[in-house]
Amino acid sequence: MDNGTRLRTLLAIASSVNTALIATDVTGFNSPEIDYAYKVISLVLNFIIVALATYFNNDYTDIAAEKTAELRQAKAEKREGYTGERFYDGEDEPEDPDEGEV
Repeated sequence: MDNGTRLRTLLAIASSVNTALIATDVTGFNSPEIDYAYKVISLVLNFIIVALATYFNNDYTDIAAEKTAELRQAKAEKREGYTGERFYDGEDEPEDPDEGEV
């Protein structure tokens, strides 16, 4: 996980906690105007942070989509079994090439 992903994840968690605090009136102010402004600004920032975290932490970008495709290909090859060359060192080499398959 790179630093950008960590930062976006932490911001999303902090924003969600802040929204929960607003919903329970823990962060209330004495002035109704300040309280209302804080709630509006917090909710707007929450939507922006969650949208950016969702966009960049998933495969909506070109490089992320490419890496997701590579990962899926690797998983599919692993499920199907490895079909490339098998390398053995000395005595462990089986006589029949299919004998060592699991």
